[in-house]
Amino acid sequence: MPIMKHTENIAVIDVGSNTLRLLIGNVDKNQVIKIYSERVVTRLGRNLDKNGFFDSESLKKSINTLRKFKKISEKFNVSSIIAVGTSALRESKNSKEFCEIVRKTTGINIHVISGQQEAYYTLCGVMDEKFSSKDSIFIVDIGGGSTEWIYGIKGKFSMGSLSLGALKLKENFLFIEPYSQEAIYEAKKFIENEIIKAIPKVKVDEFIAIGGTASTLAMINMNLSKYCPEKTHMSKISLNKLKEILKKLISISLEDIKKIKGIPYDRADIICSGLLILEKIVDYLNIKEITISENGILEGIMKKSKDFCYNGLL
Repeated sequence: MPIMKHTENIAVIDVGSNTLRLLIGNVDKNQVIKIYSERVVTRLGRNLDKNGFFDSESLKKSINTLRKFKKISEKFNVSSIIAVGTSALRESKNSKEFCEIVRKTTGINIHVISGQQEAYYTLCGVMDEKFSSKDSIFIVDIGGGSTEWIYGIKGKFSMGSLSLGALKLKENFLFIEPYSQEAIYEAKKFIENEIIKAIPKVKVDEFIAIGGTASTLAMINMNLSKYCPEKTHMSKISLNKLKEILKKLISISLEDIKKIKGIPYDRADIICSGLLILEKIVDYLNIKEITISENGILEGIMKKSKDFCYNGLL
C-alpha cells in the first residue's frame, strides 16, 4: 500500500460509459497541478440497456486504452494509479469479469463507485475558492450513462445520480437520424420525469455544468476547432444561446453536425442527447446562465487520493 507525498505524481483514470479519461498530476495546498491528460472514446456502455453486457468491440478498445494509459503513467513515474468505474461498470452483468481482465493484463485495479460517491468526488474536484462566496450552487455532470447532481447552500450539500446519460438517451430515443419530432418529444418527456423524481426544486445562484457535453457546448459557443480547457474553463453561456445551439443541431443531419466547429467527430452522434438533458435541468431550475467547468471527478479523486491509498482500494 503506497504512502504518498503531495509532490508525487498521481494518475487518475475514469472508466466511463462513453469515454475513458486519464489525468496525471499532483496536489499542492488542495489545488490540482495538472501535468498530462488524455481522453479516448471507447463506448464501453454501448447497448448496455439492451443487452446487459459489454460488447466485445467496446471491451477490447477499453482494455487497450487502459494498457496505453498504464504505459503513459509509468513514463511520468507516478506513485499510484487510481482507476474508478462509474455508470457502465455499475450496470453491466460482466463488470467483474472486465475488471479482472484489466487487473491481470495491466495491473490496474478498477474501483466501481456508486452514483452518490461519483457526485461526491465531482464536488471535491469542482469546488474551490471561486465558488465559496456563492449563496447556493448547483453542479451537474452529464456522462454517457448517468448524470450526477450536487446542490450546495452555505456549505451544506445534497447530491444524487440519475440513470440518464447522453449515450443512453441516444440509444433509447434518438437512434434514428434525422430525429423525428415524436422521438424528441418522448426523449424530453423521459428526461423531465427523471429530473422531477430526483432533483429538488431549489433556488440557484451559480449553475455549473461539467463533462463532455458541457465542454463541447463551450467549444461550439466559442467557435473553437479543438479542445482547449484553458479557454473553456469558467466560460459562461446563456440559456438562450444553449437553446439556439440545440435547436440548430436537432434540425440538421448527423453529417452536418460533424461539420460544425467545436464538435469532436466521436461525440457528434450524442451531443444532441447531452444538450437535451442539460436544457431540461436548466429549465427545471429556472437558470439563465451556465458556467462551464473543466474540473470534475478526476480532480476530486486526485485531491482525495488518500481515500483510495489508505483504504486498500489500489
